[in-house]
Amino acid sequence: MKINLVFKDWTTHKGKPLPHIEALGPLMGDFHGGATFPGTIQLDAWQEKELREALEKGFQPVFLVNP
Repeated sequence: MKINLVFKDWTTHKGKPLPHIEALGPLMGDFHGGATFPGTIQLDAWQEKELREALEKGFQPVFLVNP
């Protein structure tokens, strides 16, 4: 399923807000609130149906990047 990944914000690895965002320096570049990147996730038919239904109802899933 092709999706748009919308960057929200930087947090620590424990999900806490960063107190001084300027400390990221060069990492800020294209990664700012609202920046959008095309992406693809692999879902089986049931997962895709479930996700599409949730999106149609106005729900927004939130995913974390796990390096």
